[in-house]
Amino acid sequence: MTIPPALRVLAAAGFAPSVIALYNLSFSKQEIFEQVLLNVGISFLGFLLTRKLIPILKPICLKRGLFGRDINKKGTEAGEKQIPESLGLAPGVVFLICLIVSQQLQSYDIWGIAAWLMQGARQEESSGWVPISESWLVDYNAALATICFMLFLGFADDVLDIPWRVKLMLPALASLPLVSAYGGGTGVALPLPLQSLGLPGYLELGALYKVYMVMLVVFCTNAINILAGVNGLEAGQTFVIACAVMFHNLWELAGHAGTQPNLRDGHLFSLFLMLPLAYVTLALLLFNWYPSQVFVGDTYTYFAGMAIAVAGILGHFSETLLLFLIPQVLNFAYSLPQLFKIVHCPRHRLPRYDVKTNLLHATPNWNLVNLMLHVFGPCTEQALCIRLLVFQVICCVAGLAARWSLTGIYKA
Repeated sequence: MTIPPALRVLAAAGFAPSVIALYNLSFSKQEIFEQVLLNVGISFLGFLLTRKLIPILKPICLKRGLFGRDINKKGTEAGEKQIPESLGLAPGVVFLICLIVSQQLQSYDIWGIAAWLMQGARQEESSGWVPISESWLVDYNAALATICFMLFLGFADDVLDIPWRVKLMLPALASLPLVSAYGGGTGVALPLPLQSLGLPGYLELGALYKVYMVMLVVFCTNAINILAGVNGLEAGQTFVIACAVMFHNLWELAGHAGTQPNLRDGHLFSLFLMLPLAYVTLALLLFNWYPSQVFVGDTYTYFAGMAIAVAGILGHFSETLLLFLIPQVLNFAYSLPQLFKIVHCPRHRLPRYDVKTNLLHATPNWNLVNLMLHVFGPCTEQALCIRLLVFQVICCVAGLAARWSLTGIYKA
């Protein structure tokens, strides 16, 4: 399979910062580095498995009537072609397999076992791996149940075409295992400027924090879903966000978070979710990039959004996660008039395709896709996707910069 140059650049830009952070981690936290390296290997196998599985599922989806037509190519031969849909099922299932395998292997000191096989003896105290606590296992199982539930509901939506109002309720239902098992803090740290106004350094929210968790889950799962309609956009934005979270986790682990058990466990947990998500998404992009051979469907957007939300919540950096989701927040806010029927909302809020020029033109629909065309003018579908992903990268970099600058105005 020929990999498009733009996709190669995206993969390099996504993984390069994490590779640098991982290299730094190898010197500062060797025991953590070994665990991360194991999960990198599992995730890469997930990439290979997803790449093999998608071609197998393509004819099956077509046979079962799970296909769509590319509206952005309407009027051309490519626009009449039946394209398999709901192929987000492949990376979703492989993602869950990677999590389960990772969970099992985290219970063993793989490097210690290898040393025992080579040397014929092994000291029990030689294991330097971070121990897996009971609370870790509870969080892991809650994450598995929540993401699996959302994957099922997303596939059900693709098959049954569930009404939009009902779709908003699905993530809330899927988040119940996560909310029930959550045992972390239920408050937020306030920056020093707010504390100078007489507010406490730590604001306990209690049950309101769990309401916030549910709202974040609902937002993340639907945010990926409504910023869509261009080949490669759903999977592309997910890949960029996953890579940004990965880098944030690795950078924090290499620093002070690596020495504080609560922070360390949260970042490790988030990292072990984002690694397989990034790899299986990259495999999906090989088939979903322009011109798309498969459509990801709500199966993918719901499961990917849920995985990102779970990483932020159980990793205990949900506020930072929102900084990475600036394009999704802007798209949601800009879409509100249509989402609430104040302005007419068609079924597909897509640009207008010009058959003669092969360019996409902006329509009156209120979303970031059309806004990008309004601001920068008509372009090809691939160019539009690249513009939106570049914007996503810029926002993630700005989010990291804001996170690091805000750190200085919080009490240590």
